[in-house]
Amino acid sequence: MKLKQFSDSLFFSSKSLNQARVNEATTSSIQPIHQRGHEKQRIGFIRLRLTPPVRIQSARDVLDIFANHDFLRVLMLACWLVFCGFVETFMAQLSDMRYHSDATISKHPLRDLLHDVFPRIASVQIVNYLLTTTIVYTLAGFAVQSPDWPSRFIILRRWGFIMGFIYVFRGITLLITTLPSPMLDQCQPPEIELTGSLNERFGFILSVIGGTALTCTDNIFSGHTSMMMSCIMIWRVHSRLRRPFSWLLYAIASAGILTILFTRLHYSIDVVLAIYITYTAWDVYLRYVQEASMHYLFGFTKKQSAFLDLFALKHAGVNDAQDFHDYLNWQPHPVGKRWLMKLVMYVDGLDIRFRAIGVFDERGLYKNQAALRRHAGDSNNEKTVKVQLDNMV
Repeated sequence: MKLKQFSDSLFFSSKSLNQARVNEATTSSIQPIHQRGHEKQRIGFIRLRLTPPVRIQSARDVLDIFANHDFLRVLMLACWLVFCGFVETFMAQLSDMRYHSDATISKHPLRDLLHDVFPRIASVQIVNYLLTTTIVYTLAGFAVQSPDWPSRFIILRRWGFIMGFIYVFRGITLLITTLPSPMLDQCQPPEIELTGSLNERFGFILSVIGGTALTCTDNIFSGHTSMMMSCIMIWRVHSRLRRPFSWLLYAIASAGILTILFTRLHYSIDVVLAIYITYTAWDVYLRYVQEASMHYLFGFTKKQSAFLDLFALKHAGVNDAQDFHDYLNWQPHPVGKRWLMKLVMYVDGLDIRFRAIGVFDERGLYKNQAALRRHAGDSNNEKTVKVQLDNMV
């Protein structure tokens, strides 16, 4: 026992392992929260087990890791990611064709402040090495430290959906704004992009994705930076082991981002935009996950919330808690869209998890609507609760 404690303290050198063990103990103690995860339910036209088993105890459990709705969503997001990657690469080819055919577009690299300051590294492959290291380190890290298979699938789906969105958005930005190559003066696009057949173009796309081929205008914004920034966000949000493993990932990804500038693979604006857009995409996505959880667990909506009732109870004599909320918040027309929350719920598998804990029934309907209707009769505020019911659906 002492030897194990010594090895733990030597290996993790912080309270991270202890916290991880507390989390694991908590997970095992509240396992009934997943009590319906093993049930087979129909979503759409497919009837499968809801979630994979928390622990592998038999050969059947190994099969159940993949024969469930949770993993089916992972496969769907994998197809989404591949599709978005092809869309982005085709847009990059269109940008190169425009760059080559339009004589008015400058073929000389633009002045860049950080390029003027930083030394230049000739080999671009070092960027691909650091990117590959970042991805492999992230996959291996969360394969080991994730508490169960549902958690691993959640991270994969979040990463796949957000990166797919970033790929498409990046394809749009590089197509509408043509920047000359920061590496090569008078850059000439590969001949396949200009005159190649459809099959040759598909083959070239694989070369670009693999990092063995370069284009001229594949600039704004940096795809390499977006990928490494996504790995940073995964560790920042999901890691249970802060030090030293998260810090090591931050160091590798930061070195990769700086190397992008050293090799002149991208302009500084490409890197800055990639960091901002990737962080914002993750932040918006995770906020919608939180909003959906509050929405269905506690009756939280844009205009009505069970928390307002708690506020009124805490502050005796306060009957206009909604007015307090409107005064502090002051958003007569909130920006958030209900359809976007529903999309994030589906991608994240939150509807599956709601079924597993009994918040949704087997048809995927919210169970607490009847309770809210009873509350409407008790509170003599039927109009307000009717609006709340309409928002919950």
